[in-house]
Amino acid sequence: MRKERIFWGVLLILGSISLIVNKLGYFGDINMVSIIISIVLIGIMIKSIFYKSFAGILFPLAFICIIFDDKLGLTAITPWTVLIAAALGSAGLSMIFHKKPKWYDYKQNYNWKEDNYDTIDFEDDNRIRLDTSFGGSIKYINTESFERADLSCSFGSMKIYFDNSKLKNGRGVIKLEASFAGVELYIPKTWTVEDRTSQAFGGLSEKNKNFPSKDDILTLVGYISFAGVEIIYI
Repeated sequence: MRKERIFWGVLLILGSISLIVNKLGYFGDINMVSIIISIVLIGIMIKSIFYKSFAGILFPLAFICIIFDDKLGLTAITPWTVLIAAALGSAGLSMIFHKKPKWYDYKQNYNWKEDNYDTIDFEDDNRIRLDTSFGGSIKYINTESFERADLSCSFGSMKIYFDNSKLKNGRGVIKLEASFAGVELYIPKTWTVEDRTSQAFGGLSEKNKNFPSKDDILTLVGYISFAGVEIIYI
């Protein structure tokens, strides 16, 4: 979290410097709002590179092309051509460079830990991996000792029900990677959800939140870009 604050703090400082430089006339007729938006987009691109989120890289680049299309001579292909190209490129690169998940180890200061796993399509297991692309999926997780899940959803929708699950030793972790997707997680009201995700043009919301117990803690980590994630307590 400290690195996150430093990263965006540096970008804000660069934005303030750009404001002064622009007032001095060094940027010519470039709109200051466009410069600030571009700085934010570049920041999202840098973060997306570390997370290997192709949508988070290509779409900010497409928006920058749209903002400066006159100066770059790209008016013939903006906005829809570059946006469609970014969408197709993101989908294609995600398929080609599909990442092997690294399981999350909440006992080691929130570092990632390499682990062996099998791609499974049943629900009764303490370790779950689910992938959805260009479609929709609904999964019911039924286990007495849930530990962790790796959920990936791009250009689709996903609904995961944990209401018939129990956390092993009161702790569980979900690593979520969502791009251009809608994800709904149905969580027991007695669980406490800790949100540690990174988000770019995405958001996470909660519905029907009650008074959860600190005995059962589910930690949500990963990256959300151009996507919406909703936690529904049942």
